[in-house]
Amino acid sequence: LEPGSFWDRWQSVARAVTIPVQLELLQKTGRYDAFNLKHIPYYDRPPTIWPVPNHLFWESDVAKWIEGTCYHLHAHPDPELQAHVEYLVGLIEKAQQPDGYLNIHFVVNEPEKRWTNLRDLHELYNFGHLIEAALAHHAQTQSDALIKVMVRFVDYCCTVFGTGQGKLAGY
Repeated sequence: LEPGSFWDRWQSVARAVTIPVQLELLQKTGRYDAFNLKHIPYYDRPPTIWPVPNHLFWESDVAKWIEGTCYHLHAHPDPELQAHVEYLVGLIEKAQQPDGYLNIHFVVNEPEKRWTNLRDLHELYNFGHLIEAALAHHAQTQSDALIKVMVRFVDYCCTVFGTGQGKLAGY
């Protein structure tokens, strides 16, 4: 990029403001450590939009931050930000269930309700953002740590969704 160009200035703001502020918000709201799969008082708040609990998007919020940060780090290495990315990747890996499932809300709060409301409860939406984060992480680091987690989730989803007997017709 040409120094002082529109995109150079835009990336400078992302580096100096956007990425750190988003990280701070992930930490303050509990999203950063939510993959530890412990009860968080925020979970006790009643939904503000029925029937969607207020914390259904936590995976996607973290995943979007990982994705954007990895793309940024590719051109602008930063050991501190990289350490946060790797910490979160490690938490995601540890949070994955033995069968491959991965969703904070359902694992912590309502394990019996997995896949009961595909339209409103965003399990596949969150999964999609985690896949995008895994691809960005791999592109930036060449590590397949998060890719392996997503492949396990894909394999699990293949046991749940499809046209066969006993499978869900999800989309």
